[in-house]
Parts: sequence; C-alpha cells; structure tokens
Amino acid sequence: MNGKLDNLDIENVRESRSAGRLIGKIGGWAALAAALIAAGLAMYISVCSARGVPAKLFGRSFARVMTGSMSPSISEGDYIIIKSGDLNELKKGDIITFYSEDPAIYGKLNTHRIIGVAEDGSYITKGDANAEADPVTVKRSKIVGKYAGKSRFLRWVNSFASGKKLIMIAAVIPMLGVAIYEAATIGRITRDSREERERAAAEEREKLLREAIDEEKRKLYEAENHENENADTNSEEAGD
Repeated sequence: MNGKLDNLDIENVRESRSAGRLIGKIGGWAALAAALIAAGLAMYISVCSARGVPAKLFGRSFARVMTGSMSPSISEGDYIIIKSGDLNELKKGDIITFYSEDPAIYGKLNTHRIIGVAEDGSYITKGDANAEADPVTVKRSKIVGKYAGKSRFLRWVNSFASGKKLIMIAAVIPMLGVAIYEAATIGRITRDSREERERAAAEEREKLLREAIDEEKRKLYEAENHENENADTNSEEAGD
C-alpha cells in the first residue's frame, strides 16, 4: 500500500512540475506583453511631448514634462493630465499647458503658471522655478488646457521602460507564479496522500474487524457442532 502511495505522489509531483512550467511560460509571455504595452504608452507620450503635441489617451490629454521649470510643483519627467474647458474660467495661479511662441522653444508644449493678464487679454506665465516671467505672453488660441494633476501610474510605468528591467520582469513574474503553483500543488498532494493513508488505515481496520468477527463465528459454529455431537453420543448410550 505504501509503495502505491509513493508512486502516486511521484506522478502527482511530475504532473505539477509539467503544469508549472507551462504556467510559467504563459505567465512570462503575458508579463512581457503587459510590460511592453505599458512601456509603449509611456514612450508614446514622451515622443508626443518631444514633438510638441499632447498625447490623446482614454479621452484625455497627457504630456511629459521635459524640464524642471515648474519645480517643485511639477518635476522633470512627470506625466501630467491636461483638462480642456472654458478658457474664461482661467485665473491667476492656474497652471496651463500651451504652445509656446517664445523663439527659444517656439511651437513646443510648455506648462507654466498664470501670474497675470496682459492688456490684450493674453496670459502672463512663469515657471515656479524661474526667476522671471516668460518673455512672450500666451494667447488663448495657443492654450491646450489646464493642468489637472499628475499620472503617477505612467511615471511608474516609465521607470520599467529599460530593456534590463523588462527582462527582469519577464523572468521574475513567471518564476514567482511557478513557485506559488508548486507550493499549492505540494500542499494538495500532501493532503491527498494523508487522506489516502487514512482511508487505507480505515480499510485495514475494517478488514481486521471482519476477520475477527468471522473467526468468532467459526468458533461458535464449531462449539455448537461439538455440543450436538456430544448430545447425539449421549442419546445413543442411553438407548443401549
């Protein structure tokens, strides 16, 4: 019985390892695909920002901040969310993203804070980290929208955009999945083996009990036959 249980355990372990390797391969490709897609989104936004256009994703506009002119409110490398809306609601203190007409960065996206309104209705802007206001005011027609916050998810995704980190993710996640799967399988095999041993022990006890009952029945049957034989002998002797 123990030999059969040991063989069963070995077969279960082999099957679990084969299934674990398959899950590991599937998990590896899935993790790599997810990492590549996420890194691709971050790269797409970075390229759009470098070309001077906002990226459109999920019905929103995004841009990557290329300088530290808005530090500490917005840092270089941050991915910001830009909200379009009624320009008449813009006021002093708001942060806006716009196409700059500054000759040094003409036509590129810039994100600065409104510090005033010029006589012609254009906005005077300034980077929080800059000592002076921008040399050229911002016309309403050049405004993309109002700063609505940072996308920490895209910043986090971008931190995994290097080839080495993608390889690490593709290797670690499948290994972790296989380890968890095998641990669960070993636990199941241990539980099944224990149940099988308990079932075998119960069957053995039941077998012994049946044998003991059969033995008692046999003894009773022999004793009864012996008594009947003695009674017949006594009857014969009395007749003589």
